[in-house]
Amino acid sequence: MPEITVFMAAYNTERYIGEAVESILNQSFEDFELLIVNDGSTDRTREVVLQFTDSRIKLIDNPSNMGLTYTRNVALTEARGNYIAVLDSDDIALPNRLKRQYDEMQSRPELALLGSQSFIIDSQGKLEDENLNIKVGAELVKVTLLFNNTYVNSSVMFKTDVFRELKGYREFAPVEDYEFFLRISDRYAVDNLDEHLVKYRRHDHNISKLKVEKALSLLKDIKEQQLEKLLVNPDKKMAAILFWPDPEIHSLDEVLQMFILLKEANEQKKVYDDEIFANILFSKWFDFFYSRRRKRGTLPLLFNRKLFRISCFNTDMIRKVLRTVIHN
Repeated sequence: MPEITVFMAAYNTERYIGEAVESILNQSFEDFELLIVNDGSTDRTREVVLQFTDSRIKLIDNPSNMGLTYTRNVALTEARGNYIAVLDSDDIALPNRLKRQYDEMQSRPELALLGSQSFIIDSQGKLEDENLNIKVGAELVKVTLLFNNTYVNSSVMFKTDVFRELKGYREFAPVEDYEFFLRISDRYAVDNLDEHLVKYRRHDHNISKLKVEKALSLLKDIKEQQLEKLLVNPDKKMAAILFWPDPEIHSLDEVLQMFILLKEANEQKKVYDDEIFANILFSKWFDFFYSRRRKRGTLPLLFNRKLFRISCFNTDMIRKVLRTVIHN
């Protein structure tokens, strides 16, 4: 039995999947199987995969285009490894990716999910100047997940038995990965490596671009579920603020009061590390305060004693406050 099942969902990716497969076959860690599920592709995706003769590759064809959630859940019955490493069929794994993650998870048996930093490449495979900012540190990652996804899907490795225990992905496409990561973090330790182990390809056919409206709606549903860990009967407006407070809709006072409510609720329930949670809340409050047009005299709100964190202040924050004072 292989130690790792590398899982790759594929739909009409003939242009990129060959490079993705090669990046796995060239791994320094060799005890793996590569499980590729072809989700009813109408191009040459299947033919490209069949050109590879490595015995570690297993190709499964869905009866038709079944969608990403169904396709990813094929691993529930087909994965044979102790760990599942995801690589999307248009991305690239760097040669030491599997070894670094396997070694880390072996040395930290409490971890159920581990990701990494990621380079961004364009449709031609050229590195872009921007990199994805991925949080590192088990407690920090857990808190950050409440607000946003801090994983690059193609970088994640998780325990197969945890995947089966949670019954895989739910029907939250195209944000089913985020919802799944949240459920893991509710029960187990999760983290990211501070190393670049994959290349994430950004192009016009990324699912996240094609289904933005549906994703936004589902994200708000996920936020409501997350709030229930801290608050009793949270309303939809709270979920919208948690997702991202809109300076055109939400007032300074209501965002401030909600963040204070979350901080106090966590101090009582101890869902997250108090210090990290309070720091993130203040940082997000600071960002929101400076994202909207502020009336003269509102600066004291920024320093509300229930939310203010002097330990969070950095040089950029100090500059913004000084400019506001001088302007006023």
